[in-house]
Amino acid sequence: MECSEFLSRFSDFYDAPPQSPLRRQAEVHLEGCEKCARYGRAVASGAALLKTLPRVELSESFRPTLEHRLFHLEDENMLARATGASAVPVLTAVGLAVVIAIVAWAPKFTRTSVQVDLAPGVSSPLSGEPAFILDPGIFPAQEPVLDLQKGLWSDPNALLFEYSSMRERYRTRDLIRQTESEF
Repeated sequence: MECSEFLSRFSDFYDAPPQSPLRRQAEVHLEGCEKCARYGRAVASGAALLKTLPRVELSESFRPTLEHRLFHLEDENMLARATGASAVPVLTAVGLAVVIAIVAWAPKFTRTSVQVDLAPGVSSPLSGEPAFILDPGIFPAQEPVLDLQKGLWSDPNALLFEYSSMRERYRTRDLIRQTESEF
């Protein structure tokens, strides 16, 4: 037995019953190899040290929490395998890229050329007259919408009254008075 085989199968050897042929092969190797013997002693002393520690009391929720976490780890692994194992999306994208490239480059590969025969155009020299004359009688000038003869802010009180809530207040009072006077 070589050292690499001993180390890779150490758990099998350590857990094997004393009469097992695997355990006997490992013990023969330990007698001839100091490095592997030191490794075996280190593992044995660590296991003995762990056995001397007090037993850990686990809460009641430990096992369900552990099972839940393991379930999610297995679920993540299955999803990773399911999405990573399929090459169909990649092959579809590559196939579409090839088809688009062929369609785009197809005109470059053809040797035919298109010739268009156009009739010769005849033009006359420009005359000095404009082509479009605007008749002022057709489109009369528009008057400005606002009467700015007096100025925009000539009567600020009237503007304030017109655009404030005061106007509504006085208007409703008149309506109320009218209804009171009808009785």
